[in-house]
Amino acid sequence: MAGSAENAPTWRSSFPAMGTRVDIIGWGGDGMAIVNAVVGVVARHEDMWSVYRPSSEVSRLNAAVREAARGSGVSRCGADSAQGGPGLVVSEETDRLLRDALALAEATGGAFNPLIGSLVAAWDVKGMRAAYVAGAPLPPAPCGHVVEAALRASSWGLLSRVGERRWAMGLPAEPVAGADAPSPRLDLGGIAKGYTADACRDLAVAMGARGVLVSVGTSSVSVFGTRADGSSWRAGLRDPHGAPTSVAGVVELPVGGLASLSTSGDNLGPLGGVCADPVAGCAAERAAGGAAGAVSDRRVRETSRETSRLGGRLLDHHIIDPRTGYPAHAGVRQVSVVASSGVLAEALSTALLVDPSLDVSHVVARWARVTGAPASAKVVGLVRAAQ
Repeated sequence: MAGSAENAPTWRSSFPAMGTRVDIIGWGGDGMAIVNAVVGVVARHEDMWSVYRPSSEVSRLNAAVREAARGSGVSRCGADSAQGGPGLVVSEETDRLLRDALALAEATGGAFNPLIGSLVAAWDVKGMRAAYVAGAPLPPAPCGHVVEAALRASSWGLLSRVGERRWAMGLPAEPVAGADAPSPRLDLGGIAKGYTADACRDLAVAMGARGVLVSVGTSSVSVFGTRADGSSWRAGLRDPHGAPTSVAGVVELPVGGLASLSTSGDNLGPLGGVCADPVAGCAAERAAGGAAGAVSDRRVRETSRETSRLGGRLLDHHIIDPRTGYPAHAGVRQVSVVASSGVLAEALSTALLVDPSLDVSHVVARWARVTGAPASAKVVGLVRAAQ
């Protein structure tokens, strides 16, 4: 086999998709045909799951619950689809990914959450990142009652399967005093890249590839076989404490038969930005009384530490813990996981970033029961924050 592999041409391609870059390299089979087929798979997945495309199934679910929130007469359990009945009928792949997302949210105790979108919006994570990179003042942190409202809208229990391939999202039962009630926001980006990397790898193998590596945004990698020279596929793990091109280590894939790698991390480090008077809370919180005061106190305890340089607070980083609604403070900068499934690897690396004490074997066992297939996972990298 090694002799024939030495004469096999290696083919590769790189193209933008899913808000990042997709790279594929392999040998064996018709490279051009394989690459064209992979491009088609990625395009289809982006059409189904991108939150930036109004016609995607994820965007249509989000639009339905927004209509419900506006009091347009649509059921609080979701919009009626064109096929009749509550909810939206989705494709088989979306149905599978949504079921996987709920199973993993439950298995991780909410450390992974496909409905974290309202919290990300409340904290203006995109603006926080952009300001930090530009060296500009960071946007102020949301007040406690705003976070509480976003936290309620981010409950993964609001998403439900109401029929065969039919899904709906509900609204939080009770509003938060002094805050506009945000609509729940579904975002499958946390696991869609891992699913796509696996799907592209499997398609390449089915079309004759004898070895292949697929990388979606460098954070989601799936492999099969070896390189054409018989050596293992190698994936570099970024050093979050170093320059953008710094590598903290290299993982040879597969690892004990586990061929899907996911890395989740905070590559910006500590970030600042808070209410002008974080101890007292914002005016709306003070006016609301004791309950809002308790939220403000929790915000101070969980998200910040004193820093005279900023004259306010310094948040641990921009990764939001979906269980508390505040930036995670577990002291972890980056986690890399290999697993038997890209979806499982993605959810675990995300969850461990906010809770490194998570029982991986418990999550894997729950996942195996739900999918009905053997499953395995292993942490191959965990970088803690510098003390």
